[in-house]
Amino acid sequence: MSIVKVISSTNAGANLNYLINEKAHNTELTSHRSLKLNGQNVYRDYANKFNSRYLADQYWAVRQRAKSPNKKVQVHHLIFSFSQQEFNPTKQTLLKQAQQALKLVNDFLHQLLPSTAQYLEAVQCDSKGKNLHVHVSCNSILTNGKVLDTNLISVNSRTVIKNKKQVHYLGIRDQFDNYMTKHFEKLTGREFHPVTKDNTNLVNSKAVKIDERGGYIWKEDLKERILDAFNNTDNFEDFEAVLEADNGVKVKHRRASIGKDEHGKKIYRDAVTYTFTDINSTPHSARDFAYTKNGGKRGLGLSFTPQAIQHEFEQRQEKDQQIDKEQAEANPDTSQQINAEMQQQLLLQQQINQRLLNEESEDDNYGNQTRKSVSVQKYESGGTSTPAEFDTRAYDAETQRQESDNKRKRDQIRRQGSKEANKHAERPSQQQQQEPNKRPSKPKHDHQPTNNNQEPNRVHRSEPGQSEPITEQHQHDTEGPRL
Repeated sequence: MSIVKVISSTNAGANLNYLINEKAHNTELTSHRSLKLNGQNVYRDYANKFNSRYLADQYWAVRQRAKSPNKKVQVHHLIFSFSQQEFNPTKQTLLKQAQQALKLVNDFLHQLLPSTAQYLEAVQCDSKGKNLHVHVSCNSILTNGKVLDTNLISVNSRTVIKNKKQVHYLGIRDQFDNYMTKHFEKLTGREFHPVTKDNTNLVNSKAVKIDERGGYIWKEDLKERILDAFNNTDNFEDFEAVLEADNGVKVKHRRASIGKDEHGKKIYRDAVTYTFTDINSTPHSARDFAYTKNGGKRGLGLSFTPQAIQHEFEQRQEKDQQIDKEQAEANPDTSQQINAEMQQQLLLQQQINQRLLNEESEDDNYGNQTRKSVSVQKYESGGTSTPAEFDTRAYDAETQRQESDNKRKRDQIRRQGSKEANKHAERPSQQQQQEPNKRPSKPKHDHQPTNNNQEPNRVHRSEPGQSEPITEQHQHDTEGPRL
């Protein structure tokens, strides 16, 4: 696919000097700046050569015929660049292919521009990639004094109003591709393959040059953040949340027109605008995709619209489901075995939970508070639980062992309680006798240690009006400690 560019220049003399007199940028194939020159309504000098200064005077003379001779834009600079698949020149084939490229562009311009247009063509092959390309320096004024219609040389298609009617102009890039499809094979003997436009990811040519120099491109940084959030989510709502929380990009929804229906009513789509702050603390915002009034494209690309992102999420889910289905069909025995094992584990867990619940109720009777509570989960099918029969011999053996341990511990606790009862023949009563209508004083306790051969400690309490303490006998607990 050939690349077409259009640049407006305010200095015709400098533009012509750039095409003719400047040294070659790359001399691997040729040391000449321009291999061949041609044009329309331009004349050579007395030596039968295209002289840049003489041509600049011709352009100036034509511009004086216009109503406004001091027009700011003096020339329109067109560039037709061919790919290596179209022309792959070598030192042996360079001149022949240069002549073919020049003829293609010259014949195309004869169809595109009026006969009163004035322009110079120069075919060159001194670029860094050694691609053949043709420069065209076209005067902004026609030889009849009228202004050249810039809609004819617009790169992108556009629709304008002329004489109260809408007139659609096909972009010069599309027109040249159509011309190449019809005439390229006739001239060169090779088939022409036009490349389909890629609007999914818009990349500016200036950004490419900055990237080659290792510079920072904020749009590419934004695209990487969007892609990172897309890879870590599976729906658009989570995508927006992760994009803002983890990647610092906010998403603002808006309504964008995509045309009109058969009744002339506008059709809208859900569009978004991405805003973020780059590494240099500079805020930026970019639309997902939009067309300008002149037919140009702006934004990040069609891949960054909500519709495209949601479609990719759905495609990913369908792909995962298809992979799971293929694996299940390839290994049916394995999948059935896995399902059976999962069902067996669920039933076993249900049985274990029921047994633990029964043991907890038994342990509560003996005051055993050391066992942790186990949540019992009921697995129901169709509203009613249906227990299944399965082999639990290993579990029964383990349960019996635990019951034996619990019984041994309970017996040990009872034996310790009997020993404690024998040590203490008498135990003090928890209630002290108090005389009515008398306020007792604070008791005084003897803190002397006792042993098995001594009498139990006595609590002395002095009442008002009494000289000797009253002794309270301990009451005996014949039943022993209660656990």
